[in-house]
Amino acid sequence: SLCIEAPGSVHFRRAAAMSTAHYGRAVPLALRRFAQLPCALHSSSPAMAEAAAARGMPGMLRLPMDLPKGVHVVLLLNRRRQIEHCDSWLSVREAWERVLADRGLHREGEMQMYICCLLPRFWPLRWGWRWRMAQWQELLEEEAHTRVHLLSTTAWRKSGFHEQMQIPDDGRAYAMVLRNDGEILWASDDAFKEHLQEKAMVRVVKQECEYRTDEQERLLESSVKDGVLEKGAGAPAAEDASTAGAGAGAERRRRTEEDANPVPGLRRRRRGG
Repeated sequence: SLCIEAPGSVHFRRAAAMSTAHYGRAVPLALRRFAQLPCALHSSSPAMAEAAAARGMPGMLRLPMDLPKGVHVVLLLNRRRQIEHCDSWLSVREAWERVLADRGLHREGEMQMYICCLLPRFWPLRWGWRWRMAQWQELLEEEAHTRVHLLSTTAWRKSGFHEQMQIPDDGRAYAMVLRNDGEILWASDDAFKEHLQEKAMVRVVKQECEYRTDEQERLLESSVKDGVLEKGAGAPAAEDASTAGAGAGAERRRRTEEDANPVPGLRRRRRGG
């Protein structure tokens, strides 16, 4: 578990914010774009470190443009005790990954989780953060969370990140499910509130599955129209097209049957599980 803060920490309950959270604005956050945020890498996979070096920015990552293609979970921390929210979002990440894989819609390198620490302006306060981050990094390595990465940034205040995102800078943590192009699929604050937010999250997962299935069908139709799958070009191509079409049809039928059922796996992870 990443909950290493001393017991008895005080938490303030806020009203649950759904994926269409407005945060006082006319346009919900889910219809905005994630602002660019340069970050330092503290805990990452060798592949991510190599990718950063190949970009000429070793040890650095820019959210969201440097993320692998696909959907990811980003958690923005303003307070050290907010690390306690990570367990609930780890469960959400695992559920997304499991559902996409079960339906044959998962993309290589996606559904990773990025814990981004928004460091304070004053250096003495940053020392406490760095000490805690070293502990969190050790825990991630011990528990083999290879798809969870620890980041930090000092650029958020200078760039006016909260103002660009049009969200309150009041010390709360923000969690977002987003694409690497900046599109936000889900946004809420603090921990994932299963009893209030599960149905809304299930709806977002289903919408993403529908989008990917439709995208597969469009690509198949386009390839047929462009003459990529021609008669006599060989059995493998025709067989692949038939398999893809059958898979898309099966996914559409299963999607219809499961409309009334919740997506499995959005239950909070047990400590021993």
